[in-house]
Parts: sequence; C-alpha cells; structure tokens
Amino acid sequence: MEPTKKHVLLTVEQEFQIVSTIEEGETLTKLLKEFSVGASKVRDTRRVSEKNQMLYAASNGKSDKSRKTMKCANDEELDNALHKWFI
Repeated sequence: MEPTKKHVLLTVEQEFQIVSTIEEGETLTKLLKEFSVGASKVRDTRRVSEKNQMLYAASNGKSDKSRKTMKCANDEELDNALHKWFI
C-alpha cells in the first residue's frame, strides 16, 4: 500500500506563483514537484485564480500574502455596508 499524500495548503503568494508560471508555459509535472501538490490542486488553483486576484485587489493589497484562504461574502450588499461603517 502506497502512502497517501499529505494535505497541502498553499499561501496566496504561492498560488499566484503557480498561476504566473503556468502562464509562462511551465509544465505541470515541474509544478507538481516544485510545490509538492497534486495535479488537481494546480488545476483548481488556476481555475479560481481570477477570483483570488479580484479579492486581493479589493483589499488594496493590504491582505497578508501568507494567508491560506480567501473567501467572498455571501451577501455583497451587507458586506459593503459593514465595510463603509467600519471605515
């Protein structure tokens, strides 16, 4: 029985690196070895990269790049109202 892979959470910065290297034309196998993740993780990262970049841009670059997750609000209107109130 082969050992299973450990669940790997990438930082936002690492996910941005993966997307940029894919756009540069790097091979999937090299990315898998470099970041020690599975192929599905790389594909998922590429799929949600646009959403993550929008969330990072919305935070005006103030979001910590060492974060492991970025989530959207369920109610955008409520989120905007709270943001205005907080600022």
